[in-house]
Amino acid sequence: MKTALLQVEAGSPRRAAEKFFRTLLDRGVVDALIVPREVPSRRMVVPALVTSGDGLSGINPFAPVAIINAARAVSRLAFQDPGVKVGAVLRPCEIRALVEMAKLQQVTLERVLIIGTDCLGTFEPADYYHLTGAGFDTDAWLAQAAGSGRAALNGAKIRTACSICEAISPSGLPLTLHWVGCDTGRELYLSWDEGQLDLDALLDGSGVLVPQALPAARQSLVESLQKERRELGQEMCRDFASRTADINRLLDELAPCLGCHNCREVCPLCVCRECVFDSNLFEHEPSWYLHRAAIRGGLELPADTLLYHLTRMHHMGVNCVGCGQCESGCPSRIPLTLLFRTIGEKLQGLFSYVPGAGVDEPPPLATYREDELEPR
Repeated sequence: MKTALLQVEAGSPRRAAEKFFRTLLDRGVVDALIVPREVPSRRMVVPALVTSGDGLSGINPFAPVAIINAARAVSRLAFQDPGVKVGAVLRPCEIRALVEMAKLQQVTLERVLIIGTDCLGTFEPADYYHLTGAGFDTDAWLAQAAGSGRAALNGAKIRTACSICEAISPSGLPLTLHWVGCDTGRELYLSWDEGQLDLDALLDGSGVLVPQALPAARQSLVESLQKERRELGQEMCRDFASRTADINRLLDELAPCLGCHNCREVCPLCVCRECVFDSNLFEHEPSWYLHRAAIRGGLELPADTLLYHLTRMHHMGVNCVGCGQCESGCPSRIPLTLLFRTIGEKLQGLFSYVPGAGVDEPPPLATYREDELEPR
């Protein structure tokens, strides 16, 4: 891997990132970019498809918000070969989701240049919207977060999924933008795999990139955060497991479910063209309800809530990438992050499977081995 310093001028890392991405477009490294960009009001940041330098105005790859898992946006553009080279600026959980989507034949990665970026977590979109309304400044937030490793701000906490995510910085990518542990008012850093990407032309003395190693203090900060988050995740999952130790207590956790299925709609890996829960299998006749009510003495409505969540756990638990979009999309704020983290660790451990780790490792539910459930 090669590393280089990306100089920040006038204390604005956003402008430095914009300049670098403009260079990638101008020099034909990529023909288009999917990158977080502010909406005109600057109150929210959403994935945007940019095909020229003019479209880079307002980009904000550091904004601590993810209104969707951006892997879904990449999939829409690169479901088939788009005919151009597309760069996609993604957080670690979005990269993991994109890899899993490729295994499910939802995206072709041959024409996609994954550009990873450090991430300390994101706020719920509603919280971020209120923060920007109160004058939130990304550059100022970035400076304090990069040095301290703390993303929370003015009483607003990062999402549960982010607070227990150990993937501070992606690895093994063609290109990664680093800012954690850096003095972001002066510098950002890039690392790239010279076997997959040639950026030597940007090291030609033009000032775009300056060869330099990552800051020495960065690794210790990252490792400290990873340990802290790992321990927090273990504690939260133990507590959740004790709260859901039997089916009745699990039902208590699921009691606020509205039956909206929004968790399925926002999940980047729920890719079935037709969900069984939208089929006529669950379009019951009145007699069905009356029969069930007569057997049980009463029937809670909406029906099939438990079956719906158990089915999602069965389908998604083994390849859940922990992005937390399901919980963010839930209007009742059911702790779906902890539900899938608790179940996922068991299932993924059973199959020795790490979601998003590599395109070449097939998902367990798509393969069969006679010894796959043998004790290890």
